[in-house]
Amino acid sequence: MTATTTRPSARPASADVLPTAPPRRFRPEVQALRALAVLLVIVYHIDPALLPGGYIGVDVFFVISGFLITGHLWREASSTGRVSLMKFWAARARRILPASLVATVGTLAIAFVLLPLDLLELWWRHALASVFYVENWTLAADAVDYQAADNEPTAFQHFWSLGVEEQFYLFWPLLVVLAVRLRSHGSWRRSAEARDTAGLRVTLLVLFGLVVAGSLVWSVVEVRAGNPVAYYSTLTRVWELGAGGVLALLMRDTERFGSVRNTLAVGGIALIVAAACFFDDATPFPGLAALVPVLGTCAVIAAGRTSGPGSLRRIAESWSVQRVGDVSYSLYLWHFPVVVFFSVHAGRTPEGPDVLALLVTSFTLAIASYVLVERPVRTLAWFRPDGRLLVSALLAMVLVAGLTLALPLRAQGVLGEWDRRAESVAAEVDARVAESIADGYVPFVAGDTAITPNPLRADDDQAPDVGRCLAAQEDETTPACEFGETEDPVATVAVVGDSHAEMFTEPIATVAAERGWRVVSYLHSGCPYNAERRDSEGDVEGCLAANERTRDALAALRPELVVTTSYENLGFERRGAEEQPGAAGYAEVWNELVRAGSQVLVIRDTPQASERVVTCVTEDYGSPERCAKSRSRALDERDVVPAALEQAPGVRSVEFWDRFCDDDTCPAVIGNTLVYRDLHHVSRTYMRTLVDDLREALPHNL
Repeated sequence: MTATTTRPSARPASADVLPTAPPRRFRPEVQALRALAVLLVIVYHIDPALLPGGYIGVDVFFVISGFLITGHLWREASSTGRVSLMKFWAARARRILPASLVATVGTLAIAFVLLPLDLLELWWRHALASVFYVENWTLAADAVDYQAADNEPTAFQHFWSLGVEEQFYLFWPLLVVLAVRLRSHGSWRRSAEARDTAGLRVTLLVLFGLVVAGSLVWSVVEVRAGNPVAYYSTLTRVWELGAGGVLALLMRDTERFGSVRNTLAVGGIALIVAAACFFDDATPFPGLAALVPVLGTCAVIAAGRTSGPGSLRRIAESWSVQRVGDVSYSLYLWHFPVVVFFSVHAGRTPEGPDVLALLVTSFTLAIASYVLVERPVRTLAWFRPDGRLLVSALLAMVLVAGLTLALPLRAQGVLGEWDRRAESVAAEVDARVAESIADGYVPFVAGDTAITPNPLRADDDQAPDVGRCLAAQEDETTPACEFGETEDPVATVAVVGDSHAEMFTEPIATVAAERGWRVVSYLHSGCPYNAERRDSEGDVEGCLAANERTRDALAALRPELVVTTSYENLGFERRGAEEQPGAAGYAEVWNELVRAGSQVLVIRDTPQASERVVTCVTEDYGSPERCAKSRSRALDERDVVPAALEQAPGVRSVEFWDRFCDDDTCPAVIGNTLVYRDLHHVSRTYMRTLVDDLREALPHNL
């Protein structure tokens, strides 16, 4: 989305000789596509329900960038027989960096003042990734980290697409350089310049075609495998930019075939709009689905400047559309921080007046960026695309990277004070929680305004073995970890399930050590122990394969007791006419264990916390009562496990909800102890207060 077009002249090409340097020309249809793309993205980010597939605007930008950049490289290579990498990269830096770095610094300044303390470290990490254009890989890493997958978006998340483009700009000109060298050293070379240009074009088409085909195939494979990395990976996205590049080599501007070109343009716009309206977050993407907006964009560009009946020229070249196209880059940079800051502080979806305010603010910032940053940088002589500019760009990136440190530094003073408070009550957690529950679930006991663990360290309050014993969602195997008495155990207990089962493993192991039991865990992120497939929004093949292997492992282990639990707010694909999808799958694996001679204890899932619970506690450290969630909502949408228990009469269940909730609410802090570390995971510190309850719930003799 960051390549530029210029307005110049055209020179006629002979009918018999291919042009050696296709003329640069201003393309109003490309500006119109930019305007459409950025508006689609903005509407989607403000409220996805308004335009569920609006994210495809990014794909439109990808094609445009590939088309314009390849056209630039082709003109240089065909005219001069070489490509100056330094000038190319310097020109890209001049076009992209000033506006993006200014937007980054502005966003950092606002975040420093307004951002809740618990979000500072996350935002700092993404800000740093954005400065160096690797935000797409940071998001990809978070997407496969089940613990990080629920992270709220930062104001830098939209930089992922710029990261893909920048990485494209690094290697795409290298392919052109390779093609030039292949042609210059080939024995086929002839003296006619037109023939050489034709050969270079063919070589480039072959190289680009291989990249496009390989990336598209890989995109389809990764999307079908359900790999969340596919959305952000350069490897699965580069074919979209490459498609624009191939079009740049094949396209011939013409005034002929007016009706055909009109139809092509209208059809292309229809494809883009259809994808924006009918795709949604459940659409497997990018993969084959991305062909719709990609081909639609290619069609509009290929149609060129249309006229006559059926032409979109009057709309595409209108003043308003062209001006939105002019500011589209700055608008893309600024709209997302505006939307995210609203979300962080309002905690709700924008409504009518909010939407208008967000649009006005976004456009105001974008116009200011375009007038004060983008346009001057393009025209000032100092910003010539040369080595000096490249060095200056790198220094500017390092400087802004240093400024990002302001975010974590802001939290340091508070962090130390809250650490001291947490330590002051850490030794009395069990007693304080018991006293709190007896007194009506009060947040603080004995007048001590202290919370353990420190809310700013909530993410770290997990069992030390979580990384070793909890498989990633896409893995097809589940590790077996042993705890308790492993030499000469009285009995073997298996703990099976997802990350919610992992929360119970440590307190179960504590009881097991007292009773001489061996505990073997089979824990898999996002994968309930169930014979059925998760619904389309969450399933990956890894879950099914891993659960089958776990069934085999349990059959071989033959444990005396199996304890299982999972996140109950998940959906499953319906089996036949079953009333509760997933219930039969739970009952199937539980009954299988009972038939094999194991006792099965199902622990009902812990109540779900309020949205942004840790953020709420950091903002209201002294009065966390407002961070509570109603009991009815915290235990809502949990009909599958009860339906499964009805189909598994030999299975026993237990729930500890009264340890989390009174009759009306589920507090975020009980007895100076932070209950949750995110929306649906309980802190390790609070889970350890359940040991006495588990002593009663677990069979005494196995």
